[in-house]
Amino acid sequence: MAKQKDAAQTKPKEPELAFDKEIARLPDEMKKKLKQKEELIKPIVEAIEARVKEKAMGFYLMPEIEVKNNMPIPNFDKLTLHFLLDDFERPVQFFDPKLLFENDFSKFLIEEKKQDQMGQPYSHFALKADSNIVFRGTSISLLRETCFDSVYDELKRLGSSFVYKDNRGFISALKTIDIHRNMLLQKFEKYIVVYAGAGSWLRGEKSNDFDVFVVVDDTDVKRMPRMQVKDQLTRIIWQMSNEVAALTGIQIHIQVYLLTDFWEALKDAHPVMFTFLRDGVPFYDRGLYSAWKELLKLGKIRPSPEAIDMHMNVANQLVDRAKKTLADIMMSDVYYAALNPAQAILMLKGYNPTTPKETVRMFKEVLLAKEKCVSKKDVEVLESAVKMFKEIEHNKEMEVKGEDIDKMLKELDSFLTNIKKLFEEITEERTKESIVSSYNELLVQMKTLPLLKNVAEDGVVAAFEKNYVKTMPSFVKDSLKNILKAKSEYEKGKISTTEVNKVLKEIRNVLAEIKEYRDKNIIQEINRRKLIFQYADKKSAELLRIAGEIYLLDVSGDKLYVYKNKAFVESDEKRETLSDNSKLERLSIDEALVSAAKLVLKTEEFFL
Repeated sequence: MAKQKDAAQTKPKEPELAFDKEIARLPDEMKKKLKQKEELIKPIVEAIEARVKEKAMGFYLMPEIEVKNNMPIPNFDKLTLHFLLDDFERPVQFFDPKLLFENDFSKFLIEEKKQDQMGQPYSHFALKADSNIVFRGTSISLLRETCFDSVYDELKRLGSSFVYKDNRGFISALKTIDIHRNMLLQKFEKYIVVYAGAGSWLRGEKSNDFDVFVVVDDTDVKRMPRMQVKDQLTRIIWQMSNEVAALTGIQIHIQVYLLTDFWEALKDAHPVMFTFLRDGVPFYDRGLYSAWKELLKLGKIRPSPEAIDMHMNVANQLVDRAKKTLADIMMSDVYYAALNPAQAILMLKGYNPTTPKETVRMFKEVLLAKEKCVSKKDVEVLESAVKMFKEIEHNKEMEVKGEDIDKMLKELDSFLTNIKKLFEEITEERTKESIVSSYNELLVQMKTLPLLKNVAEDGVVAAFEKNYVKTMPSFVKDSLKNILKAKSEYEKGKISTTEVNKVLKEIRNVLAEIKEYRDKNIIQEINRRKLIFQYADKKSAELLRIAGEIYLLDVSGDKLYVYKNKAFVESDEKRETLSDNSKLERLSIDEALVSAAKLVLKTEEFFL
């Protein structure tokens, strides 16, 4: 039973559904109604997904809006279930539920013939399980087409709906865009020329990048520079976007353009603008976007001669930049990849950082000739990198070929492998040597303890074990054994780097205990030589003796008194002279001293 309980507790929590997130902020009564309706729509949703499979973009629910007392009120008893189909590759001319369900139509839906306000007949579809739930369907191509016709009814419906199921994030993105667009138009409708989306997500592809373009009319801007207008508008628009993202969970990425800049970019044949016109979908358009798009289709928007020349010149500039990049790689990356490790090894050997020229000389004389820890080939690689660097530095027009860099990179691989191996060997040797310095530091700190100050070096550890180990944590005794053993192993040349690191940690722990013990003793000794007490209303004072004189320090009153002729009188001595605790002398307290202190502090009682 216990195992079953643990398994239940550790079972991963299922991810929250989109619909549950959407209705989370609603009042309990509305939430309850929608959850009841959910049970009725599940069968038709599952049936549709089984039929169209991956072509099902998702579903969203919209309550019927009723006007009461001139106020729009949502009626959660009457809902519309919207379905979105992916038909981007094979667009449909209209959405027909009969074609969708075929022979199973009567299992899920009821058709009723009605007339609109113009007297035109249309089919009304309701769920068989609940006639108060209307079924409507549309597709990506139909939705796009209505936007191109400046009809945003479906987008508005989506913005005021609850996302029931969103298989690709498309529905949530459109809902976010509708809310953001409405906020933007309410504040800046006069200046917004185009609000349009662009990118693969508008083709129904699953994406996390929802790109939106906003074109702002700046032709009547007179009071401030245009770039300042753009900066301020961009900041406000992004702030609105962040507010909507906090509500819907979808962050849209917005590019803001001034109208004059947009025209300039079109004239210069900027690829981003052409893509925006060719593939974008308008969610708000004052008529310019549709005109631009049509002109582009007709081939009327053509790059200017200046733009064509610019694109031609770009090619030459890119080739020049590529050549300079190769030289920069040789000047910076390859050169320093050889020089820095060489300098690091010399510093590890105890030499100060040197100039590049000196580095090559010392690398050859010290590491090759004297210590023979590098090869002649390693020296040649370093010399070659430095030589190439100097040649390029003195001849900026010098051409570096890719094969030169390839050759250097291959040689550098071998060079760095050898240097890394040498670095590890030296580091290991230094690590082992550190056990001696750490052990000597341990002896020095032991001798600072009162009972060990005059003990000979070879007897310090034994005296420490005898006088202090019993008063310290139990691990100190075991650590001392390990430290002495490690030192002996090092002297025999049998210790490994892992063992050294372990012992160094133990030495640090013992040193910490010695310091804590010493500090504690110092405080105790100070407390034995200084009387700290409180008097009326938790005021504090101290009695202490320095250089044969007894002082009373009234901490709360910030006054200093000296004891003369069995009475305390104000002292001209500075408080800083009393701060050296090492000068404190033993203090003998008698009745006359206490009475004098009470008198000057005007109190009847002391509290320790």
